[in-house]
Amino acid sequence: MTNWKSFNRQSEKELEGVIKAVWEVSLDPISDDFTPSETNAQDLFKLWVKKVEVEYPDGLIPIFWFVDFKGSNISTFEWMPFQFEHTSHTPNENFLTFFTRPVNSVTNQPLNWFTLPVIDKQWNSKQSNKGGFIQEATGWKPSVLQPYIYLPTLINGMTIC
Repeated sequence: MTNWKSFNRQSEKELEGVIKAVWEVSLDPISDDFTPSETNAQDLFKLWVKKVEVEYPDGLIPIFWFVDFKGSNISTFEWMPFQFEHTSHTPNENFLTFFTRPVNSVTNQPLNWFTLPVIDKQWNSKQSNKGGFIQEATGWKPSVLQPYIYLPTLINGMTIC
């Protein structure tokens, strides 16, 4: 895994470590009210589908992106820059508001945000990530900075819905 370095714009303190892209599909925090031992991924996915069908009748569900930068001296979790702005849901501030553009710790090449690894989310007895039921139930996860998922495509071919 590549190590990146960046500087805090206020303190000028260096942050060096691993950067990952974290995704959140609209309304997937529904999982905050459950545990995998109470509700399996498929049942939670069905519940989520009912909610997003009402909220997004066109089937286009927004995906929000975050930068998870973990270093030995400091860690941060911020909105990812360059993501599609979903009306009032996406704030004006993002990672680059607080930190300089990350560069490779060895080569000093600037980060291409599209090359960041996207975290896997799970919903099972070993791990229960927020929204992990979507990936667990469908096998799908977004490409970095993907702005939407089209619900009929996500459901197509699934036997659970």
